[in-house]
Amino acid sequence: MTAESLGVLVLVGGSSDEHPISLRSGATVVRAVEAAGHRAVVVAVLGDGRWVHGGIGEVLERAEREILTYDGSGARTVSLVRTDGGARLVGEAAETVAEVDVCFPILHGPGGEDGTLQGFLETVGIPYVGAGPATSAIAMDKLAMKHLTAAAGLPQIEYLGVLEGEPVDADLVADALGYPCYVKPARQGSSFGVVRVADADALAAAVDEARRYDARLVLERAVDAREVEIAALGNAPIELSPIGEILPADGFYDFDAKYVDSTARLVAPAELPAAAERELRDVALRAWKLIDGRGMARIDFFVERGSDRVLLNEINTAPGFTEISMYPRLWREAGVSTPDLVDRLLRLALDKE
Repeated sequence: MTAESLGVLVLVGGSSDEHPISLRSGATVVRAVEAAGHRAVVVAVLGDGRWVHGGIGEVLERAEREILTYDGSGARTVSLVRTDGGARLVGEAAETVAEVDVCFPILHGPGGEDGTLQGFLETVGIPYVGAGPATSAIAMDKLAMKHLTAAAGLPQIEYLGVLEGEPVDADLVADALGYPCYVKPARQGSSFGVVRVADADALAAAVDEARRYDARLVLERAVDAREVEIAALGNAPIELSPIGEILPADGFYDFDAKYVDSTARLVAPAELPAAAERELRDVALRAWKLIDGRGMARIDFFVERGSDRVLLNEINTAPGFTEISMYPRLWREAGVSTPDLVDRLLRLALDKE
């Protein structure tokens, strides 16, 4: 960490189903920002799109203990405007509420990590942590990402894409993927809408459930595989964390395992054959370069049991930042504390080309 103190705009909340997780991640980020010697200015983005400031600290404390959303009670509406020396928050009467140097957006899901917020921050001209608008949009869209990585020859699970309004044919799924398989919304995170389909009879209900979250879907073959992750940090070049293997208590790394309890074990470094480890790191770097990654990302893989085949799952450019989230946990395994990690991310934001 350096001696220079920054005014850090920490954006939390958002309009997606992951609003409660953003609040929980935000609590960790705010503590880390302050522990790194910076000044945290917290703004919540509400479900209706308003930005509010003030009195959010107690909400973030509660968010670490319970799943909740924030309605802006007791806070004032603010806007972000550019200044000669950085940016500032202004109230409804155009008075200055706070001055900031850099933004740490910790919004998850649509509206937070899909490029829309990043595009706004680019327009305002404030440096921010994480990937740019195009990279964020591609990484958030599982279907677009799979088409892109397939064209680049990166290894991944066999899949089918379903566009808005297209029917899903059970016989085609059986021929292309077999059962069991998974049905996923294309643009969603935190396992929302992900359904494991045991047979053809269960397919229609799974499609209906996934389409509650997105009209575009990805169907994937189910594989007997180990779940491993790598955390990336940097602009160019980047650093990769130790490879971590996730061992969920109940066999599925679902919403509760990711954010509610801490029963999922992380083994880092994962015990893998040397060839698989080399391929994981190689594919991680190639995927990062392919989407022009910046700042941070968590790169998720499967390693198929029996064959040790490496399969790229997805890239998350706005990974969870709770105390039990894998991105900060992987860096702690590498000896990087969360305050140091946040400080480095802020410096990377300021150093973006």
